[in-house]
Amino acid sequence: MTDKSFAGQRFGGYEILEELGSGGMGRVYRAKNITLERVVALKMLAPAFSVDQDFVARFLKEARSAARLNHPNIVQIYDFGNVEGIYYLAMEYVNGESLRAYVKRQKFTEKSAIAVVREAVRALGVAHAEGIVHRDIKPDNIMLTTKGELKLVDLGIAKRLDEDQDLTQTGQAVGTPQYISPEQIRGLRVDARADIYSLGATFYHLLTGRPPYKGTSAAVVMTLHLTEPLPDPRTFEPSLSQGVCRVLRKMLAKERDERYSDVAALDRDLYKLQLGQTPEPEEPSETAIATAISASGPSLDIAGTPPPFVTTPAGSPPQVAVATPPPTTPRPTSAPTTASPPTAPPSSSSVSAASFREEDLRFIETELAKHIGPLARVLVKKAAKTAANLSALATALVDNIPEEEGRRAFRTAIRARAK
Repeated sequence: MTDKSFAGQRFGGYEILEELGSGGMGRVYRAKNITLERVVALKMLAPAFSVDQDFVARFLKEARSAARLNHPNIVQIYDFGNVEGIYYLAMEYVNGESLRAYVKRQKFTEKSAIAVVREAVRALGVAHAEGIVHRDIKPDNIMLTTKGELKLVDLGIAKRLDEDQDLTQTGQAVGTPQYISPEQIRGLRVDARADIYSLGATFYHLLTGRPPYKGTSAAVVMTLHLTEPLPDPRTFEPSLSQGVCRVLRKMLAKERDERYSDVAALDRDLYKLQLGQTPEPEEPSETAIATAISASGPSLDIAGTPPPFVTTPAGSPPQVAVATPPPTTPRPTSAPTTASPPTAPPSSSSVSAASFREEDLRFIETELAKHIGPLARVLVKKAAKTAANLSALATALVDNIPEEEGRRAFRTAIRARAK
C-alpha cells in the first residue's frame, strides 16, 4: 500500500477527507474534487504497482474502458492519472454498505436476493457487451446505497495476479477463493461465464449466509471449487424453492459450457422466479474429477461442508407481488472459449496404490506447484492414494497444468526423477 496516509492533505486536484480502507492494491479515501466540489472515492495504487509498467499500462487501458460505461448499477469512474509518481482512480462515492456487511447481520430473503442479483446482472450485461469481464464478483464488490440502490464496484479495474492476499502464493488466479471460478483457478483465459459463476457463489451466500465452499486455507477452498459437488443450499436454508436451487446449480456448474451462456439467459430465469414460476434450465453434469475423487477415498476434512446437491423437490416458488420484465441485455461481442476439465486420478477399483517415499511426493508437489501453485499439495495427496507408481501419479496430475509447455516440463522432470 502507499507508504503513508494522505488524510487531511491535498493530492493533486483533490482534498483528502478521510481514509476509507486499505488493501493489497493501496488505499482508498473519501475526497473532494476541489474544482467541481464533488465528493469521490479516491483509490491510490501502492508503490509496488506504480513501478510495474506492464500493470500500469493495463490499469490505464482498463480504466479508460470502464470510464465509458454509464449505468445506474455501475460505480462511475470520473478521473484517473498520476500525481508525483502515484497512480490514482477517482470514482463515484457510494454512501452505503457492501452485501458482505449486510449479510453478516442477516440472510436475504429469496425474493430480495433475486432482486439484488437481477440488478447485478443488468450491470454485468452492459460491461460484457463492451468486452469487460469483472473477474472478482463477490459480496464485497457489490454495494447497497442508503437509498436501496445496487452499485457494482471495481468493474474493469486491472488486477495483478498476486493482488489478493489469499492468493499471493499461486501466481495463477485472479479472484477471491470463496467466489472464484474453476477456470480462473486453473489459469485459463476467462470470459463472461466466469462472472456468472462468481455471481452464483455470491447469490448462494446471500441466500444461505455463507459461501458454497469453506476450508482452512485458500488452496483448500479453491480445490473444492474444482473437485467437490455443489453443497445443497437447503442444508442451510430449507425454505429455498426448487427453482432457485436449479438456477444456482446452473450458475455454479464447474464446466463453463454448462453454465448460462450469458447474463441475458440468466436474467430470463431470474424473472421467472420473480413471477413465481419454476425455471427448468438444463442440469449440469458432475465433472469427471469430482466423480473420481469422490470414489477414490474420503473427501477433504472440511468442517461445515454439507452433503452434495441432490435434485429432490423443495418448497414452493416464491410469492412476488410485482416483477419487472427482463431487459434486453446485450450479448458479449466475442465468442466464448472452451476448456476441458482436469483429469481425475484413476479409480481405486482399477489400480493398487503404491507406497511413495515422502521425498518423492515433495518433489512432485514442488514441480506441480511451479505451474498451479499451492493447489498442488492437495491434488498430489489425493492422487497418491490410488496411483501405482510415479509415472501413473504424473499422468493423473499433468492435465491440471493449463499450458502445454508446462505439461511437457512437468513430464520431463518426473521421468528424470523416476530413472
